Amino acid sequence: MLVGAVAIAFILLGLAAIYTTQLSARPATTGSVGDQSAEATELNREARRNVRAIALRVNHDRRYYADRSALRDRIRDETTDYSELMVETYAAERGTMVNVSADSPAAIGTRTTLYNDSTLTDGGSTTWQPATDARIGWFVLNLNVTAMDRADPFVVEIEDRTGNDTTYTFTRNATGTSVVTVSTSSETGALGGQVTCNPGGNRSLVDFTTGESFTSSCEFGPDINDLEGPYTVEFRNGDNAVGKFSIVTDASESDWATYNGLGTCPSAGSEPCNTYAAWYVTATARYESGQLSYNNTQNTTVYEGA
Repeated sequence: MLVGAVAIAFILLGLAAIYTTQLSARPATTGSVGDQSAEATELNREARRNVRAIALRVNHDRRYYADRSALRDRIRDETTDYSELMVETYAAERGTMVNVSADSPAAIGTRTTLYNDSTLTDGGSTTWQPATDARIGWFVLNLNVTAMDRADPFVVEIEDRTGNDTTYTFTRNATGTSVVTVSTSSETGALGGQVTCNPGGNRSLVDFTTGESFTSSCEFGPDINDLEGPYTVEFRNGDNAVGKFSIVTDASESDWATYNGLGTCPSAGSEPCNTYAAWYVTATARYESGQLSYNNTQNTTVYEGA
């Protein structure tokens, strides 16, 4: 799957959250209000971290979502399963009642995807823009290096909010069966350079948000986190590359016609196409004991740095 190794890497990343908390003490029965307050706070941290991880996995573990409701329902159902586990754990170990729920995503963005191996065109043009004027939370290429022509470059150009371009050139090495060279240059003044990557299993999984290839054990820069969004992404010589890709941004469905001109999965009838991805999720954690009542609702970013 396109996202497998990268998804695991993202699960443990930190979160940005905006939240409100209601906390009230009740007449004491057993234990300490201070201890239970610490437990409630820890539950809140776990809920925030894990609901974000659920949304991230749900965003990417299906080829597409036919509509917003399908995405919302899947996040809600997966969170309910997680909450049931927490209910059992807290009841057995602490004798307290807890609940974690995910309301409708606070914001739904766009996942532009090419799920099956193909040339990286838009179905016709070899130079095109899969994302325009948007914040990027996820940008992964999965290149089938052995299917690429030797010495014919594929170029990804990312323009930042100031109009400066950063260019990444991918070339299959003429002397290696599945070796790819990544050359970078940037108008931002960030240091570029050239690295040689040796893919595993003839594939190179490239993450532009971190500037590394997990299957090739190589790093390149600058990465997206070094640049200043929103961004516009352009593919050039898309017929020189074979593989898959996925880009998640904060673009809304209403902007798709001007955002990249691609159709909606699966009604587009072909790939690449646009589908839905949670951008922010709203999570509520509730903790009830004989001494303490805690209820916390918060909006959490799904993607690090977005």
